[in-house]
This record gives sequence, structure tokens and C-alpha cells, in this order.
Amino acid sequence: MKVFAAVVKILAALAAVAGAVYVIATYGDKIVAWAKNLMAKCPCNCSGEPAEEAPAEEPVPAEETEAPEEAPAEEAAPAEEAAPAEEPVAEDGAPVADEDDFEG
Repeated sequence: MKVFAAVVKILAALAAVAGAVYVIATYGDKIVAWAKNLMAKCPCNCSGEPAEEAPAEEPVPAEETEAPEEAPAEEAAPAEEAAPAEEPVAEDGAPVADEDDFEG
């Protein structure tokens, strides 16, 4: 029985190898064309071909760009007073404990 199981495993492995060889032989050209198409779309230029340089953008003259007008100081002050006291901000989303959280 052990010999039969070993023979079946060997035949299954040979069938898998033969199937892979058949797929490569039959569809190899299509697989290579598909891979080249993917490599052409790759932004990292992994294909080894020189990258085409993107045209440089023309700078916008300063006359056309306008800075937004700043709000007068009188309008900004009430908004700052109405804001509630800020809670401490933790780095990387770590929890922050208040004094009320500790029992003493």
C-alpha cells in the first residue's frame, strides 16, 4: 500500500510538471506579451528601457497668482476665544490619560 501511494504521488507530480510545460508551450507568447504590457505601464520603469522625460511645466507669473486676503484681527479674536480648551494630542494615535483617570 505504501508503494502504491508513492507511485501515485510521483505520477501526480509528473502530471503537474507536464501541465505546466504544456501551458508554457501553448500560451507562452501571450504570457510574454501580457508581461511586457504590464511592464510598460509600470511607473518605476522596471523594463530597463530609458524613461521618457515629462515636459517641464511653465511657471505661473506672479501677477496671475493672488494671495488670499487675511481676515482682520478683530474677526479672528472671537473665534479663538470660543474654541474649547485643546486636549493633548498623542503621537501615532496612542491613548492620552487625564488626571481624572487616576485614582488616588
